[in-house]
Amino acid sequence: MKRILTALAAVALLVSCGGKTYTLKGTVDPVAIGTGDFVIIADNISQQVDTVQIVEGKFTFKGPASVETIKNIILVAGGVPDNAGAVMFIPEGGTIAVDLDAGKVQGGALNKALDAYNTAVAGILNDYSTKARELSGSLAGAELAAAMDKVADDAQAKLDKVNMETFTANKRNALGFITLADMIYDFETAEEFDQALEGAADFIVNYEPFNDIRASLRQLANTAEGQMFADFKGETVDGKPISFSDYVGKGKWILVDFWASWCGPCKAELPNILAVYDKYAGKDFTVIGVPVWDVREDTDQAIKDLGIKYEQIFVGDDHTPTEVYGINGIPHIILFAPDGRVAKRNLRGAHIEEAVKEALQI
Repeated sequence: MKRILTALAAVALLVSCGGKTYTLKGTVDPVAIGTGDFVIIADNISQQVDTVQIVEGKFTFKGPASVETIKNIILVAGGVPDNAGAVMFIPEGGTIAVDLDAGKVQGGALNKALDAYNTAVAGILNDYSTKARELSGSLAGAELAAAMDKVADDAQAKLDKVNMETFTANKRNALGFITLADMIYDFETAEEFDQALEGAADFIVNYEPFNDIRASLRQLANTAEGQMFADFKGETVDGKPISFSDYVGKGKWILVDFWASWCGPCKAELPNILAVYDKYAGKDFTVIGVPVWDVREDTDQAIKDLGIKYEQIFVGDDHTPTEVYGINGIPHIILFAPDGRVAKRNLRGAHIEEAVKEALQI
């Protein structure tokens, strides 16, 4: 691992555009290609898309070189794009050879470093999978769970190291962009994110999705445990206007489930939430659902199908609730104290009931 990381850092120091243009020379098995089949060359940052015809299993494309963007090559055969088989490359100056069948890119120092990075990550993940299978065949119950947690934590630590060291060595080029995107949800605070971005190229610092994550981290801090709730507006089941503050901060403990009808993990948590509601709902505690990122008709059907009994605040396509609470993924379950302060965030599984029992001193 150390040798791989050292090689990545050394390559980054040598990177230059190598010219003002790049020439892409690609190959694909001609047996699998029909007349009119082509490849899409899509820029991940600018969203620009070019198409290139495949002739006898080969295609060529020339474009402006840049170490500040990433492109994907997507084969379209028989009118169907093979998104799963997309090949990523950095458009460095010079000639870049691509074998679509093998998923291999050759040409340029950064593309070599990208291949080393992908190899390192794949090695960590394969090692994790191997160890997990071995544990599953030899342990069970709590012992298995503890061992699996340790293996997962070890793998995550190795991934974090690869990502951070590669990013630190490549803050001025597209490899840094790629590794930052891979670890974007690992930052716990906006300050930690800002510190990592020090010295990064403008195209990384100003990338809108990254800035959205930073904004979410700031909102997380504003609505962290111990902070007062943030208000938002919605509707009752019969369409009457209502505010979050009509429930929270009114002297009850409130468990709030941000969820959606299409969300599998949300549905998996519902038995836990319903069990808590059935056991503890009353004058001191209740549950509120906030369907987000969803269509009202789908939400209504899910409520019926899943047997959800507690009240909902319908917000339609308004993203305010998830924005003010810095929520990037659902379900997100928060317990609010009677005075409206956030007591516990991101509750899952058995921790939901544990938090409610502790709050109610049961």
